[in-house]
Amino acid sequence: MNGKGYLALVSKKAGGFRPGVCRQLTRTFSRAGIPLRFHFIEDAAQLAAEMDWALGSGYRDFIAVGGDGTVSRVASFLYGHPHRLAIIPAGTANTLARLLRVPLTTGRAVRLAASSNRTKAVDGMDVGGRLYLLNVSTGLSSASLDCLDDKEKAALGMASYVVGVARATLKTSPQDYEVSIDGRPSATRAVEIHVTNNGVLATPQYHLHEGSRIDDGKVEVLGLSRLSPTTVAGAVLDVLLRRKKRAIRLLGEGRAIRISSEPRMAVQGDGDIIGPTPVTILVRPQAINFIVPE
Repeated sequence: MNGKGYLALVSKKAGGFRPGVCRQLTRTFSRAGIPLRFHFIEDAAQLAAEMDWALGSGYRDFIAVGGDGTVSRVASFLYGHPHRLAIIPAGTANTLARLLRVPLTTGRAVRLAASSNRTKAVDGMDVGGRLYLLNVSTGLSSASLDCLDDKEKAALGMASYVVGVARATLKTSPQDYEVSIDGRPSATRAVEIHVTNNGVLATPQYHLHEGSRIDDGKVEVLGLSRLSPTTVAGAVLDVLLRRKKRAIRLLGEGRAIRISSEPRMAVQGDGDIIGPTPVTILVRPQAINFIVPE
């Protein structure tokens, strides 16, 4: 830690946010004699201004209070600057916290942020200058997010994603995609094109691709061809039984991915809709330094 202390970026809109987390942060950091400043995220422009000010003022230690989307938004501003980033999980899935073994209980996560000197560098996926840490995809997954609102995510937790997928299957059909991996183009027809930086589905016990690692300098591109009952059942069994993937196909792996489609399709990144196809994804190795357990 440097002399400036920590800047906590807080998303009150996160599905698992509780006001008590700020009191716990204040109490723990005060007892440790560590300066702590809060910023409550309202919109992208306000967050950008705060992060520009903080980095220019010499801040190097940051805390993201929220879900996976909040963490990736904060991380985008830190890439290329000296930093450490702690996570206080307050989202719906909190996948990144689970992958990094950050405690999911607020008190333990706060104590970790204040005391650990260990960091882990993870890769990022750069889409138009914004960094994503888990996955970028189009098709069924992005359609499922369109079928949910923040209140449902807060009320149902992880089950909300199951509800979203169930609704999306009623209006998702195979589309023609062109997928370029490190300059090698190929055509495929699918209901989902999924670029993963970690290979997991929500929690580390469920894998879309066993060989994917969050710090290996590359991403994996996966495809699901159709939504027939047989294919869906096969995909579910692939994940639950951790068997060799049959329904979920590995299209390739690399560091530069471009996905285009006709018609244009919505694209999601780390749980937020980020725009339409075409989308270009560039891997940024060892991009973000997270505070993790000793």
